[in-house]
Amino acid sequence: MAAGAVKLFIGIGLGGLGVVVAWKLLSRLLSSNEGVPLEENPAAGVVHASALVSLGLLVRQVLAALYDTIDLFLLRGEFLTTLPRVLLLGGIHIGLALALGGTLLALGVWIFNRLTPGIDEVAAVRAGKVGPALVLGAILITLALLAAPGLEAILSGLVPYPQLPEGVGATSS
Repeated sequence: MAAGAVKLFIGIGLGGLGVVVAWKLLSRLLSSNEGVPLEENPAAGVVHASALVSLGLLVRQVLAALYDTIDLFLLRGEFLTTLPRVLLLGGIHIGLALALGGTLLALGVWIFNRLTPGIDEVAAVRAGKVGPALVLGAILITLALLAAPGLEAILSGLVPYPQLPEGVGATSS
């Protein structure tokens, strides 16, 4: 029960933090003094929603690894003694995943903008055009789906995976 409460706290807490950070960064990127105000811009809403789904996809695997680590420590009876360390390193792990994921998504939009000369998708989204927003949203989600396993592999060394109990896991021959 305690492990479930910790997982719920981590998921909601870090999910909320990720949503707030992503919203603020995207609002800065998509806002302008000309065009449709951000609050009335459905195109910006599409890109915001796609970016949030993309960040969720990127962080999902990182959270799964953290949850598995918590389960293993609970199985070994070391849950309370190792919880602070696991939460600290897990928070760093998730923060890095959000930062690298956000950077990856921004880089993907920048590259796509450069690959389509004569069309400025970000400017079109700022102007309230939904078509380019749907294309950018699809690109963000596709990038997240393709990059999530690689991002997890890069960051996997940060979570302190415990040694498995005897008889659990792969057998060595």
